[in-house]
Amino acid sequence: MRSKTTTSGLAAFAFIALVTLQPLVVAQPCEAKQKMDAAHSEHPVTEEIHGGKTFNVSHALIKAKPDDVWHVLTDYNNASRVFPMMKKCQVLEDKGSTKLMKHVIAPTGSICNYEYIIALKETAKRALEWKRVSGSFKEVDGFWRLEAVDGGRHTHVTYATHVNGGMFIPQGLIKRQFRIDMPEVMTLLTHRVEGSTQIAARRDSSSQSQ
Repeated sequence: MRSKTTTSGLAAFAFIALVTLQPLVVAQPCEAKQKMDAAHSEHPVTEEIHGGKTFNVSHALIKAKPDDVWHVLTDYNNASRVFPMMKKCQVLEDKGSTKLMKHVIAPTGSICNYEYIIALKETAKRALEWKRVSGSFKEVDGFWRLEAVDGGRHTHVTYATHVNGGMFIPQGLIKRQFRIDMPEVMTLLTHRVEGSTQIAARRDSSSQSQ
């Protein structure tokens, strides 16, 4: 009887995991759908192997210096304002270039949040790398890489992530979610960095003219 109950419990958990990870099918305004389609075409998601694991990868060319991109990516307290999917980004331990952080995320269309702890390593103004320590999912690995281009005026940004949902969340669902959320993340980052850079440039121009 106990074995049957345990099996039923696992089956119920698996069903909940499947349902909550799948995007909800809702009618989208034409303009919103067009913006999403544009983000997907501008920042396509591909697969690459790193360290024997399959990562979903997206790229962006941002018209700003690496310092400007780095400033936004490492402004952890305001991460949720830049990326709506990131509900919480909290530094638990700060040891300079290495940090222990808590993430709470809400994938687009999901009816629940996922919470986990990561160990983060910063390579000054060039890369951020992280690995899951505990919490939701079996594995969460990822990185941001910044490369100066056009004589240092612009930045080529690479965003890569690998998530293993374990036995209850099929990789196909995770892959589909990446195809939805990663292009949007790159678009949001681009708009935030370039917007801030343009505002700063206008302020400098105004102060010099006075």
